[in-house]
Amino acid sequence: MRLLFFVLALIAAMPRLSLADDETVQWKEVGGWKVVVDKTLGNGCFVLTSFEDGTVFRLGFNYVKKESPFYILIGNVNWKSLEDGKQYPLEFYLDRSKWTVDASAVDLDGFKALWIDFKDSSLVAEFARKLSFRATFNGKEIVALSLKNSVKATDEMLACQKAVNAAVAQRPAPPQSKDPFEAKPGTQASDPFDL
Repeated sequence: MRLLFFVLALIAAMPRLSLADDETVQWKEVGGWKVVVDKTLGNGCFVLTSFEDGTVFRLGFNYVKKESPFYILIGNVNWKSLEDGKQYPLEFYLDRSKWTVDASAVDLDGFKALWIDFKDSSLVAEFARKLSFRATFNGKEIVALSLKNSVKATDEMLACQKAVNAAVAQRPAPPQSKDPFEAKPGTQASDPFDL
């Protein structure tokens, strides 16, 4: 029980992280990677790092999308021509392992990035074991990144997610209204008895 209170207090006291929504809190920093909780993605933890050339790499859990609960986000300050919502076919590599994906462009308060959803959890394990991440668009390399300390980062992301899931599971259910005439959220009726 002490761990639960510690986790909840820690989440509440964590500073907000830039390049993410206002609904994110930093969990820990390990080996040059930030481990962060994103409340907007169903309290999914993610790892985040940035590079000198302005590239940002993020990998994490997305509990809002049940069919593809994992994602990678890569962006760069120079990618201003990305069109928000447009699909971009990419090939990405973790060392020599290759994936062909459709990435969606997103605009994070003026920072353009590519969002890749995936459902295969083995990709997270691959990420932890590999030394580099590369991505190509139309045959041209757009990023080549070192994944130094990705094992430590992934281990901490998994620890973060385990603690957050445990804390969320212990949260009491919202109180049920005892008013039988109260309208359910999102419903409107001109006759109060016609709910």
